[in-house]
Amino acid sequence: MPLPPNTPQDTQAAIMVLVTIFAACAVIYWRATFKVILIVVLILIIYGVVMGFHGASALLAPHHR
Repeated sequence: MPLPPNTPQDTQAAIMVLVTIFAACAVIYWRATFKVILIVVLILIIYGVVMGFHGASALLAPHHR
């Protein structure tokens, strides 16, 4: 039996439940949560820098002149 299609309201409710659980854990385990958030931010910064260099090198490649 096929599953019914997801509605935006179901997806939004699921996201809100996950955010609520994460917020509760963040209050209880704030030191560990701070470290995880710091690691994620650093990973995103590194990823952005690498993708920026990749995009810039693609624009400066000889075939774009």
